[in-house]
Amino acid sequence: MSPIASGTSRRRLLVAAAGVAAGAAGLVALPATARAATPAPAGTDAATDLVLPWLDEMLAAFAASPMHGLPERTWAMGWMAAWAAICSPRTVSRGERAVFEDAAVATAVHGVLLSLVPDQAVRLDGVLARSLAGLPAGEAKEAGVVAGRKAAASMVAARTGDGLDMGSVNVPFELPPEAPGVYRYTPGQTMLVGTGYGKARTFLLGRADRYRPAPPPALGTARYRRDLEEVRRLGGVVSERTEEQTDTAWLDPLSHYVPALRALVGQRSRSRSNKVLVLAALGSSIVDSSIACFDAKYALLHWRPVTAIRFADTDGDPRTTPDLTWESYLQTPPHPEFPSGHAVTAGAAEAIVTRLVGPYSPVEFTSTWKRGDGKVVTRHYPRGTAWTTLTQENVDARVLAGVHFRFSDEIGADLGRDVAHHNLRRLARGRMGR
Repeated sequence: MSPIASGTSRRRLLVAAAGVAAGAAGLVALPATARAATPAPAGTDAATDLVLPWLDEMLAAFAASPMHGLPERTWAMGWMAAWAAICSPRTVSRGERAVFEDAAVATAVHGVLLSLVPDQAVRLDGVLARSLAGLPAGEAKEAGVVAGRKAAASMVAARTGDGLDMGSVNVPFELPPEAPGVYRYTPGQTMLVGTGYGKARTFLLGRADRYRPAPPPALGTARYRRDLEEVRRLGGVVSERTEEQTDTAWLDPLSHYVPALRALVGQRSRSRSNKVLVLAALGSSIVDSSIACFDAKYALLHWRPVTAIRFADTDGDPRTTPDLTWESYLQTPPHPEFPSGHAVTAGAAEAIVTRLVGPYSPVEFTSTWKRGDGKVVTRHYPRGTAWTTLTQENVDARVLAGVHFRFSDEIGADLGRDVAHHNLRRLARGRMGR
């Protein structure tokens, strides 16, 4: 039996309507490095503002209440509310702007979390009280609190009924008759997840199909045959993977980006507005690109590698041969293959930080994740690492896991970038942080 990819990716599992946890391209379990508030990364000064502390409070809330809806929705709502709050028109002197923004950020994120994770009200109220107690009294602080409360309430009201509840994300869906290239239940599976995800309301994208990719390479083409052979060789339980490649197979986008984001928002030289904009743009783009991804998945219904390999004698290409015993290294998720959700998220994150931070990381960071056999993988990324490096590793990961063709990962990353660029253009109609 192939290992089950559990506990390593918030977007790998969506809870089925019956309450069964199953593999998906979504974000349900945050990486271990993101599950609680931890000290600020080396070389940062978290005391300069309240952005990093409230990012950590949000991550801690995900860990303490993992079943309170989709965490990517909570992330997007919290930081979009914070962005709206600090952008609200206020007459605040330049010298008091920092106080206003800190009060607005803390109050906005708190308000969203309080609404979405009510079982943590006592803890969250206490953290907010301490955050505000550390700010000097005055009109700037009071104005920030008012702006934060208003932004949180508006965001919660605006997102009510957005289709991102578990009942709406997982709805009945009838698969078409089995045919070469068409998704069918993979061995041992009798359920689908994410069937309604592509119909949810986006934050900034508008139509879910705005950037829907063209169909994947046709069966029998050189590109399809090349990628089929690659995943057969490298993505199976029995494969040619190296130890390092096996480590990579367990990687997910947030294992990379949460440590990097914490380092970025802990930078003393970075403005509050830039930090909040990065987090708001990232959250909204992850949600919107996930919606776009699942819209494409269920519109195009492409089969998974395990099906393609086992039924290679039906694809019309005499150069491909079936292997009835082949299994993917990680559990194949129960939804269509094209495009790759992991790669969509990685591409979206890459585009956001490239636009708002620069193409290379200005900070060093360390990503840590755990393999199914218990091995803890740690990778250090020095200052100057290209964000494209992280995307490429996520593209490779899903091939090495045996659950995606490379073309699905590469096109998925492009879809994520397209959505992120669209959302940044929408956000630019306000003011871009520096």
